[in-house]
Amino acid sequence: MADSGNQPERAIRPAWLATAVLGGALLLLALWLRSGLIGGEQWPIRWLDVAGDLKRTSASQVRGAVADEASRGFFAADLQSVRERVEALPWVASAEVSREWPDALLIDITEHRPVARWNEDRLFSDRGEVFSVSGSEGMQGLARLRGPESRGSDVLERWQAVRRRLGSVGRDVVELAVDERGAWRVVLDNDVTLVLGREQVDRRLDRYIGAQAALSDLDRPIRLIDMRYTNGLAVRWADTGSADNNDETTTTTTTTTGERASHG
Repeated sequence: MADSGNQPERAIRPAWLATAVLGGALLLLALWLRSGLIGGEQWPIRWLDVAGDLKRTSASQVRGAVADEASRGFFAADLQSVRERVEALPWVASAEVSREWPDALLIDITEHRPVARWNEDRLFSDRGEVFSVSGSEGMQGLARLRGPESRGSDVLERWQAVRRRLGSVGRDVVELAVDERGAWRVVLDNDVTLVLGREQVDRRLDRYIGAQAALSDLDRPIRLIDMRYTNGLAVRWADTGSADNNDETTTTTTTTTGERASHG
């Protein structure tokens, strides 16, 4: 009968040998990397392909930002470093970087799309992100959103909802603000300020929309509409009585219906 006492030892030896071979291969690969055998000279990156719907970021900006890292070569270039350099560009929201055999890097970029201003010096993107870009102060056509820093997402969400509802009567929002007490105020695209207060904001907005027909029949230009009434609203007229005071409002506030709500 054959002696089987050393069979476990024989089974272990192939596994140990495979581990040793793998470790040696990894060591050789590391040495090749350090010695430059698969670096920029042997495996250069000849193409930097920039993709994405770019409006404010140029391909030359992107290539310039990653040129140093790309010069390390196809295998040695650090893709994480390339991504971080691209995302550091002002209008870039995110970037994806991949190798394209045998000599290219593909950089796919998503830009920030500004939809509104936030407290004058920053912008909201269409993804709800706040970002800052030097020189963006002159951008036209963006609504102005204002409020405490901690309420940025609330203000953005409220602006989107108010815009949708006002669209039913052909109006848009130029400015939306909430103060420290939580009181809301809207400036419309016809220069009318709509005061909504702190409570029942949605109901008050609906009441304004429902009063559009009556407001359109008024023969005087309106400067401000105060909705902080139980069942009605108050109108402040723009003064058109003299050429010297065209932009001043009168001191008279006309209550059309209802009583002033006590809670503001």
